[in-house]
Amino acid sequence: MEPLTPGDPARIGPFRLVARLGRGGMGRVYLARADSTGRAVAIKTIHGELLADAEFRTRFSHEVAAAR
Repeated sequence: MEPLTPGDPARIGPFRLVARLGRGGMGRVYLARADSTGRAVAIKTIHGELLADAEFRTRFSHEVAAAR
């Protein structure tokens, strides 16, 4: 786990980011807390250039389904 840097967002939707859990070729993963419950969650952000790649979007969709 790493501290947030000035370039990291402080919030994503209803979640307050607490720390970085990791980063890689696809994007970054953050530890966050839900505003409403305080529940800890992991939030994965994706590098913008990958959004135009249809194959990547399919793989990521499968990853999200598996995580649920």
